[in-house]
Amino acid sequence: MHPSSGQITEVVPGTVPREEQLHYQATILENIQDILITTDLQFLVQTWNKTAETVYGITAAEAIGKDINTLIHFDFLSGSVEDARSQLELTGSWKGEVAYTNKAGEIHYFLNTVTYLFDKSGAKTGVLAIGKNITERRLAQERLRESENFYRGLITGSLDGIVLTDTTGITQFVSPSVQEILGFTEAETVGRQTFDFVHPDDHPLCMDAFQREIKQEQRVKYLVVRLLRKSGDWLWCMLRAHSLLENEHVNGIAIYFHDDTLRKTATEALIESEARFRNLVRDLRIGILMQDTEGNILLSNNAMDQMMATTEAKLLGKKIWEIYPDAINEKGQPLPKEERPVYKAILTKKIVRDQVMGIKHPVTGQRIWMLLNADPIIDSDGQIVSIICSFMDITERKKLEENLLAEKISHQRQLTQATIDSQERERTEIGKELHDNIGQQLTTIKLYLDLAKSTADENTAEMISLAVRNVSDVINEIRGLCHNLIPSSLGDLGLIESINDLTNSLTRTGQLDVKLFCPFFKEGKVPENQKLMLFRIVQEHLNNIVKHAGATLAIIHLQNDSGELVLEITDDGKGFDIQKIKRGLGLTNMQNRAETLGGNLEISSAPGEGCTIKVVVPK
Repeated sequence: MHPSSGQITEVVPGTVPREEQLHYQATILENIQDILITTDLQFLVQTWNKTAETVYGITAAEAIGKDINTLIHFDFLSGSVEDARSQLELTGSWKGEVAYTNKAGEIHYFLNTVTYLFDKSGAKTGVLAIGKNITERRLAQERLRESENFYRGLITGSLDGIVLTDTTGITQFVSPSVQEILGFTEAETVGRQTFDFVHPDDHPLCMDAFQREIKQEQRVKYLVVRLLRKSGDWLWCMLRAHSLLENEHVNGIAIYFHDDTLRKTATEALIESEARFRNLVRDLRIGILMQDTEGNILLSNNAMDQMMATTEAKLLGKKIWEIYPDAINEKGQPLPKEERPVYKAILTKKIVRDQVMGIKHPVTGQRIWMLLNADPIIDSDGQIVSIICSFMDITERKKLEENLLAEKISHQRQLTQATIDSQERERTEIGKELHDNIGQQLTTIKLYLDLAKSTADENTAEMISLAVRNVSDVINEIRGLCHNLIPSSLGDLGLIESINDLTNSLTRTGQLDVKLFCPFFKEGKVPENQKLMLFRIVQEHLNNIVKHAGATLAIIHLQNDSGELVLEITDDGKGFDIQKIKRGLGLTNMQNRAETLGGNLEISSAPGEGCTIKVVVPK
């Protein structure tokens, strides 16, 4: 069969046996990738190849002898089946695209070629149909068409104007939205110089950005310029150019712009509002600082400048904690950056109210006290825009409060000292009473018992010996009590030797090992009343350790070489939770004694970590 005419080519006799020829032709027909079908002139199927079986799901045995029109149905993508038959009759062939839906509901597209078959005499003997599968190509074309329609629709419906120019600025293309924004039609813009539509005052700025875009030296992303409208007025627009010269499908400079009137108006209104805000803030009698999210000062009012003897120009762009780094809290402790109100407001996004802070005045060097508030300004996205910090000078009020507090503390100290003096007198009286009266009486009783023992019989002597031992134990107990109540060694030996005497007595019992370290302690600088207070604190705390801590070691540090007098006692006991512990009489007494000295008592402990007390008495 000649492939172009559709005629059967006769094989020269004697070259190849006819059976082999038929077998060869059948093999070709079975392995060809296109659908290959032949029918007689009544369209009854004569041959049906493997590809036809695969595509249509009909075997050759099921198809041969059947009318092809009853076996498969095509949707003609151009024309109809009648048009195809008419063309076949007129020209002897028909070629066109059709769609076929298989049993699974899948659509396949084919390019079908239909021709007549002729015998040697030129008479029609049948019809040959060849179907080439073009599904992938067809689907790719449809995807391309859909993509094109999508982007066309996107450009057409865009709110931004899009202009494409060549490197000289001549307009090559404009989107429909350009007419919506400026009023000019495509015919009125394409072919014209794009910069003709830019306000003369903005022309140099746009030209510079355009040339940089061509050279790919872009510096600014957006420009706010005035563009000409068809009505003759000028419209503020935000504009951006983007080089697409390397894109072979575009080969130009794309310019995108949109109406920026609302933003421009809002910006101008904001500037005006900010100006009013600044004027209002400047006249306030309370110091005001506005800072950004990094803490940099953006604004300072007159009250702040007067308060700190400075000017806004010196403050702008600086951080308040860098200008005044020596801030302290009300307790006189350094105030780190993380605890200052502005920094806390930045971190937490929450208002910080009524924080008192002391700083040194840059001119006088005196400590001044301020009451601060920090208010974060939050935008609609929950992000901080700026921090407004207000300052009120409360130095005079602070001095009055300190004077009142000093008087109150002095009065309290006098009361505490009187109480302690009374306690010491009572201790002394009790100690003397125990030593002079009861102790003497017990000693006399012991002498009588010793005398009676010498004349008693064996049984009585044993009882008297037992009584003598008990009386001796009581005498020793009373001596110990007297020693605790009246530390005679404190006046005779001094504080260090008295503490050593106390610790040695505890160590000898085997209950607690106590070590004293005092290489930097000068006892001569300590008044006698302070020595007694310190001794009582050591005595009280060691008693607490023995009773409650379950410790094996206690270490005492005592020093006053730096001016401050520091007493620190640490043990390795079971410790306790400071928040849950109930302060007993012992802790209260130690606290009162420390305050009487003008110092304070600090306790540090945790379960399983022992305990440390620290008494600090300032100069």
